[in-house]
Amino acid sequence: MNLPVGTGVLLRGDRYRVVDSWFSYDHHGRFDDGLHIFLEPVTDEDDRLQHLAPDYFRDDLDA
Repeated sequence: MNLPVGTGVLLRGDRYRVVDSWFSYDHHGRFDDGLHIFLEPVTDEDDRLQHLAPDYFRDDLDA
């Protein structure tokens, strides 16, 4: 499944945005075959999930 740039991703309680994706056919290379999705943490201004549920996404909780 390809995720377009800008898609939000929730992973173990952390929020990210897709910044790039590459499909590799380089089965002998560092990144091997397949789809590679590159993420960066969301900024406070862009953290829609945090704004929707601030009591759920608290910074003081450890998973």
